[in-house]
Amino acid sequence: METYMIKVMYIIFFLSFLISNDKSYSLTEFDIQTINSFRETGFSSFADYTVINNLMNSDFHSKESETHFGMYYMCLINDNLGCANKHLNRSIKIDGKQSYYDLSDSLSLYRDFLENARRAVEKENFNIGIEDYENIIERFPGRGLPFYELGIVYDQIDDRLNAITNLKMAISLNPNKEMYRTAIYSIAQSIAREADDDSRRQDYNSAIPKYLEAISYYPDFTQAYFQLAKAFYSLGDYIQAKDYLLKCLELDSNQLQPLMMIATIYKKLKDNESSERYYKKAIKVDPNSYKAHFRLGTLLMRKDLSLAKKSIEETVRLNDKYYNGHETLGIVNMQLGNINDAIKNFTNTIDVLGDRSKKRYKSLYLLADIYNTKKEYSIAKEYALSAVDIRENGGAANYHLGLAYKNLGENYLAKNAFERASKDKDWRASAKYELELMKK
Repeated sequence: METYMIKVMYIIFFLSFLISNDKSYSLTEFDIQTINSFRETGFSSFADYTVINNLMNSDFHSKESETHFGMYYMCLINDNLGCANKHLNRSIKIDGKQSYYDLSDSLSLYRDFLENARRAVEKENFNIGIEDYENIIERFPGRGLPFYELGIVYDQIDDRLNAITNLKMAISLNPNKEMYRTAIYSIAQSIAREADDDSRRQDYNSAIPKYLEAISYYPDFTQAYFQLAKAFYSLGDYIQAKDYLLKCLELDSNQLQPLMMIATIYKKLKDNESSERYYKKAIKVDPNSYKAHFRLGTLLMRKDLSLAKKSIEETVRLNDKYYNGHETLGIVNMQLGNINDAIKNFTNTIDVLGDRSKKRYKSLYLLADIYNTKKEYSIAKEYALSAVDIRENGGAANYHLGLAYKNLGENYLAKNAFERASKDKDWRASAKYELELMKK
């Protein structure tokens, strides 16, 4: 008895499982209205195709042959031939009128013709395949699928113009097929990759027309807009670069790289207000972009040192290995009179770079400058000598070395240092002034 009850319970559970997974669907009044509306006006009355896709994915049985006929039409225009065949057969089962049978024969013929064209293409008989698809389009007008497949054939034989023409036609007839748009995007990407290769070779005159071609095929291609702007930027055409970046940002305003580039361009164009605005937008998109904080900080150095300091402090907080951040923060602190903080910033720069890096040069001579100002001339001399080891005739290093030697009473060495500094046009006037003083 117990075994029998277990079997009964198992059967009940199994049946309940089947019932719970029943994929049958009961049509609502809205569904019927949708089917009728599509039959009358096609895609034009739909802003969203979700309800269409849900109906095509559902499996329902209506008592009305016209409802299934409406679904046949919807599926056919959406290039879902299996769905179209299923609902046409259900129409015939309810009402076996001749017109339904005629449509069934036509659908079978359409599918056979498509298969013949596909077989020709698979055998690389492209001319035959193209002719087959053109015959299908003429015999069965108003359907997107043959245009799509013909477009793919043209893409295979590198006839991009005809490929795009046919793919766009497929989309116009059936805007509910994402793979049609994806095919165009794929061609645009292929062209953009060729342009990228040209750009890497710095052949921007070849790259630019290709980016423009890719965009003409896929107007929402943000990466192509960005790369196009980079090409113009590399040629020094900042106005064109800016214009294409603005178009890129119209498509998607939350792109870090275009925001950073356009901010840099505005800075080059002396429009610091716009530059600041776009760096702030970049930070809003990615608050962890240490480079965005750094570039904003360097821009603000011309306007507000306190605000600049905050931005650059955030830079080194986000990336404490970014030597430019430490060094620039040191310069800001020097200008603010925060000498001890500046010393720490410059020593941090040197620590990050390591003892052998030639990039230490600026921090070393600025430390020499600070210690000369503090009248700690021996320390200033050591930092200046380290800078001279990196750049023997560097004007800044030799000038600060000369000051240290002079104040340590080593006039001969001071004179030599100032003479080396005078060869640097940026330090010539200051060095010659010191040499004149030493003659008195």
